[in-house]
Amino acid sequence: MLNGKAALVTGASGRGMGRSIALTLARDGYAVALNYRQNEKAVRELSDLIRSRGGRAAVVQGDVFKQEDCQRLVQATVEQLSGLDVCVISPGADWNPEPVTALKPKKSLRDVFQEVAPIYYLLPHALKAMQPKKQGRIIGVASNLSIPSPSYSYNAAKAARIEALKQAVSAAWKLGVTVNVIAPGPVDAFESMEEADASAQGGCLHGKVTPQDIAEGVAFLCSDAGRYITGCVLPYLF
Repeated sequence: MLNGKAALVTGASGRGMGRSIALTLARDGYAVALNYRQNEKAVRELSDLIRSRGGRAAVVQGDVFKQEDCQRLVQATVEQLSGLDVCVISPGADWNPEPVTALKPKKSLRDVFQEVAPIYYLLPHALKAMQPKKQGRIIGVASNLSIPSPSYSYNAAKAARIEALKQAVSAAWKLGVTVNVIAPGPVDAFESMEEADASAQGGCLHGKVTPQDIAEGVAFLCSDAGRYITGCVLPYLF
């Protein structure tokens, strides 16, 4: 049953966390805007599945590393789903296993850009869209830096993303919006839509962290139980 709220899920076209987050929020009654950059076929399949269960989904193309696309993503969500209550910011830098002793600054600075740019580009528009209701959720996907990877560049870029989100907590709370971070380690993809869907519906248990574990953390932060949680970095063991 729809709950009257809308969520923008960036990076929903892959086989990982974005897809599972979208399926889980749809399960919980959210209308979902499914963002993709190139893989329209995959996100159309996801949209069809959500709609087949009586859910509501919109397909929105856009590159979260481009400022004008981020503005358009928020605008399209508001126009097609009559508002914005949740914004999940997932895509970031590619894996760059570069130790500090072999640092290539140009490549490493691109990692920082890809982690921080979606935050800077989406936050102002998402907060403005949430302001009329005086409530909302901003959730960024980063990494569990308490168990850091061997990559200096990756760790520094993820730390920049986390701090960019945490620095928005106070201003966002004045608008009734929470800002939190999901911080997993490596998460294996679900190979099929069927497996991802079964997990979202509660039919599968796994012996390791999966995209569904991440999605359930997002769902909790979006729920009424999470309405007073802000500035949290929710870690997952790996």
